[in-house]
Amino acid sequence: MYKQRTIDSLDALKIAIQTKIDMKAYYDEAANLISNEDATTILRGLAEKEDQHRQKLIRKYRDISGKKILYLNLGKKHKLNTLKKCEDDPNDAIRAAKTNEAEIRKFYLAFSRSLFDKNLREIFRQLAMEEEQHLALLESSFEEPLNLNEDQEERHTLREMASSDRTEMKSW
Repeated sequence: MYKQRTIDSLDALKIAIQTKIDMKAYYDEAANLISNEDATTILRGLAEKEDQHRQKLIRKYRDISGKKILYLNLGKKHKLNTLKKCEDDPNDAIRAAKTNEAEIRKFYLAFSRSLFDKNLREIFRQLAMEEEQHLALLESSFEEPLNLNEDQEERHTLREMASSDRTEMKSW
């Protein structure tokens, strides 16, 4: 279970906004590490989704508080300190992204359970569902063992060799 400190709903929304900012930057950085076009497309798509979700949360914050967020400069109080930084190794970066998505999801679910306001509770449940979708996409797109360090041409050559070996075996 996620250890929850006492925070109000506006602070929780600020934390959610900050996680969206952090994860967008994370996915942008991870995409720059990988040379595989399919992988970078997936990571850039996740970065774009994080930015869209951030914008929605800023509107929700404005609607609830009556205040506009012109920029977000939050201290440690509004960050999930359990999130991992993007690793230099592409394989480790993907693994850490999966861990981060799971951690963010746990936070959203734990916080949603503590809310009395039905609308806010629904917002955080929806956020948890979005993180679950991100995690499912990462899991299905990047299965273990990861081989993101290999050059694309090398992988293509290995696949050709493997398929020609199967063809030769069938001809016996």
